[in-house]
Amino acid sequence: MVAAATVAIAVLAFVYRFNTLEGSLGGFTNDQFAHLMRTEMLLRGQQPLRDFADAELRGAWPALSYAVPTWAQQIGGRTLLAEAYLTLGALAIAHALVFLITLAVSRRWWVALLATAAAIVTAPRAYSYPKVLMLALGVIVLRCAMSKPSALRLGLAAVVTAVATLFRHDIGVYVAAGVIVGIIGLDTAPRVVMRRVGLYAGLTALCLLPSAIWVHVYEGIPSYVRASFVTAAHEASRTKIELPAVWALSPATSDGLVGLTYYAFWLVLVVAAVMLALRAFDAPPLSAVDRATAVGLLATAVLANYFLMRGSLSQRIGDAAIPVVALAAWSIAAAAAPSSPARRRLATSVSVAVLVFIFGAACSYGGVARRLDDSGLTDSWQKTTERFTVASANLRRLPPRDWSEFETDTSLPQAARYVAECTSPDDYLLVAAEAPEIHVFARRRFAAGQAALAMGLYASQDDQRRALARLRGQSVPVMLADASRFESEFVFTYPLIAAYIRDHYRQAGTIDDRFLVFVEADRAPRRVDPHSGLPCFAGMP
Repeated sequence: MVAAATVAIAVLAFVYRFNTLEGSLGGFTNDQFAHLMRTEMLLRGQQPLRDFADAELRGAWPALSYAVPTWAQQIGGRTLLAEAYLTLGALAIAHALVFLITLAVSRRWWVALLATAAAIVTAPRAYSYPKVLMLALGVIVLRCAMSKPSALRLGLAAVVTAVATLFRHDIGVYVAAGVIVGIIGLDTAPRVVMRRVGLYAGLTALCLLPSAIWVHVYEGIPSYVRASFVTAAHEASRTKIELPAVWALSPATSDGLVGLTYYAFWLVLVVAAVMLALRAFDAPPLSAVDRATAVGLLATAVLANYFLMRGSLSQRIGDAAIPVVALAAWSIAAAAAPSSPARRRLATSVSVAVLVFIFGAACSYGGVARRLDDSGLTDSWQKTTERFTVASANLRRLPPRDWSEFETDTSLPQAARYVAECTSPDDYLLVAAEAPEIHVFARRRFAAGQAALAMGLYASQDDQRRALARLRGQSVPVMLADASRFESEFVFTYPLIAAYIRDHYRQAGTIDDRFLVFVEADRAPRRVDPHSGLPCFAGMP
């Protein structure tokens, strides 16, 4: 019964998300392509740190955030369909795991179903699948290790922690914090605690040793750590949350509901901490396993709430949802045991109310009713399969191999078309803009070993000199720049690269009034692009 329910949840969660992809770029938002542009590099045999800069908490080999999409495309074809199967499939698996863990900690089907539904409707973005999946697996191995902290189970927790670290280093920290705090919470002899923590930490370090060697060889561990902290701090300051006080938020607006959901996430943690304190002095006492699970979940949830929920909050709440709903489910079970009936009713009511609010608010601001209708799930299985077939066909055609099939489709980046048809597949592309989708749709590697020449990333003089050293050895006939920010931001932030562009390139025109197009001054074009009137450095497509 449990297995059937788990499979059904995974299937429904996948179909719901797949059939309602709403991004403007083939169903995805442009953030999705920040990972996919690195996939183009890996498909051509290049790797982070060795061949291109990457201090964004993912660069250690094997960089799973880039490697896994690469494997998916090698197996399923170089289309967005493979990416959709991977990312939405991983989210569906994560939400199925939520059902299993919340059923285990609450021992109530209705609680597990409610918690799982709440996690699903928070709708994490597809590109967030590493965070969501690894937190789900982290919660699973936490419970598993606390139930029986054997060497085998602690080894399994170490493997999950290492994999999480290779997807995103901070996710490994969240998982590790939960496991270590859980081990301490088992309340055994200090010597036993130290042995278990040491075994877990040692096995995790052993799993990550090849990655550490890679970083040491190609970047240097101190330099890599320092650059990663700089990048993380820059991203945190750029996406800082600015919310009014809880009483100033209106539940009648979507923004108000998003803000209230943020506070509800923190309230779940407060309720769980109170339940832990109450059960320490009330009968019956918590079992060691339940106590350790709860304190481990609490540690993970605190870190996830603090670091994962940032600006554009509605798009990021789902990233932190899994440890939160697991804690809510645990609190509901823990609230049922106090000896005082009044305290039991109050504690249960508060825990249930917070979880119901998270579910209801996410349904409202996430447009769940509309999305269910669009998916076909509220109509018939026939409509659902028809929608699935149409979505699959659309994703399979992208990125285009033949742009002539998309003559009238203005939703696709026209700059990518120009690059795809006017440069050769072996050329690199330099883009000074927040537009990673251009590399992916054009199927071109990014130049200078710099995936991001925007937002102030990799802007130190050392970073720019390294970029120029790589750029001089690459064929880069075309460079694109954000027309609104080139002079005001790019030239100021990247002066060495800007000087190189000024000396070696000439401005040839614009595309869509958004991008300035620069072409190599000393390279003769082979023809003129009939769509944009810009110089072409490749033959007819």
